[in-house]
Amino acid sequence: MNQSSLTQLTAECYEPFMEYVCSSSFPRIEAVPGQANTFNVRFACTSTCQDAFTQCSQLFTVFGMQSQIPQCDAAIPGTTAFAPPNGIMYQPDGTCNAVHALSVNGGPAGIGNRTTTCDAPFVTDPMTGPGGTTTNPQFCMNGCCIPCPAQYYLYREGALDTGFRITNIIRAISAVLGFLLMMTYLCLDDKRSHPSALILFFSICVFLFSVVIVFPLVDTRAMQCADLINPSTQQNNLKCAIQGAILVFASVATCAWCTALILNLHFHTVWNSAWFAKKYWLLHILCWGFSFAVAGVALGMGEIKWEYATLCLVSQAKASQIFFYPLAAMVFPAFLIHIATFIHIARISVMSSENSETMSRSTLSAGAAAVISHRRHVMMAIRIQWRAALMAICAIVSVMMYWLFYFIQLRKIDPSALREHIIMFVYCLKVGKAHDTCADELSPYLPPYGLMIAAESVVSSIGAVIFIVFFKPALVREWGDKLASLGYLLCGKRKLKKEQDQFFVI
Repeated sequence: MNQSSLTQLTAECYEPFMEYVCSSSFPRIEAVPGQANTFNVRFACTSTCQDAFTQCSQLFTVFGMQSQIPQCDAAIPGTTAFAPPNGIMYQPDGTCNAVHALSVNGGPAGIGNRTTTCDAPFVTDPMTGPGGTTTNPQFCMNGCCIPCPAQYYLYREGALDTGFRITNIIRAISAVLGFLLMMTYLCLDDKRSHPSALILFFSICVFLFSVVIVFPLVDTRAMQCADLINPSTQQNNLKCAIQGAILVFASVATCAWCTALILNLHFHTVWNSAWFAKKYWLLHILCWGFSFAVAGVALGMGEIKWEYATLCLVSQAKASQIFFYPLAAMVFPAFLIHIATFIHIARISVMSSENSETMSRSTLSAGAAAVISHRRHVMMAIRIQWRAALMAICAIVSVMMYWLFYFIQLRKIDPSALREHIIMFVYCLKVGKAHDTCADELSPYLPPYGLMIAAESVVSSIGAVIFIVFFKPALVREWGDKLASLGYLLCGKRKLKKEQDQFFVI
């Protein structure tokens, strides 16, 4: 291997490879103490050869340098000349020749005098780190970097651009519909009292959850990337910090008010209680306070960053502890309570059906009358609150689906987990195959494209789903009455006086 080839080695490979080369090429001769003209010859270490193999074998394979890969179970190269026919094997630690790597051009290869040519979509490492080191070792190797957003270049060309553009549009539509629903419950007089007030606060959270799409709609790459190579974090991109904090807050608040809706439905249906009607001060403290606390912890720990789709969220490394476990503490108990509510409804319906068979043949007992009364209460509760029940189911299912995708699939995008496969992706490009062909070969190691877009679509459409569930024709009539009354108040004294005069003329 010549010096120009050495400059192509990564810093991780260069040092162990040079130790291997030097210790193999230059055995160390040591005089034996107390014995004149007696020497020990120390040959290369097995551990040195194994380190070089581990750090360099994949790199040499990619660049067609298989002949340079160390063969640690064979004889040391060149030793068959003076120890025929089998040569000398690598030696165990403590009895071998261990040397430190030498520098090339005054520094480790991969840091100075690099002449790497990078195949598209990879770009040359700008090497802006301290002391001229690589920009980001997660996304850069051998002088080449995969541009940000890295995951976009590992799928078929334009696939994620198109997919996430669709999900952005869905979320934007959800934001508009969520705003309309929020203003409906905020402006119409009878919608600000219990239990409609619960839907008002829930719709505010859903609107905040959806409206963050404004950030990437203005400039998607500016939200995802701090520069050409590095993804956005709250430390290097203020917009990412603001958007991520709003999204975390809105997500937790949405689940919190959804839980309040489920509990209210349970108390009203099962226990015939309106306990929440006088406890809104407690709901505000718990729901808003808990949401602020989770968002504050995420920001305080510096864990807001971009890793997936077009929005910043909590990093995968801390997502469970900071984000998903607090959601689980609300979502799963609420889901069980919701199931219990419907089991109660089903049981009451069966009991009332059995009792109805004997109603015409016997006088109702006090117990039977109570059952029928409770049944009427339950059915009335369902007629009044079935929309809230359906909404709660939609919200919980959306959160659970996204959470499962996050845990099962999204971790595959971790650069450290993909490093070995990306090397083969680079090799595929270097042998002249088309980008889409290489992306297809890499696809088994990535989250499925369709599942990724589906998971993002589910959470992006929450605002639209909630609008469809709650916006009924009666609200249109109420808006008409509201606007008509406002128009009457704003018409001015002249029109009012004219109407009064017409009354007296009549």
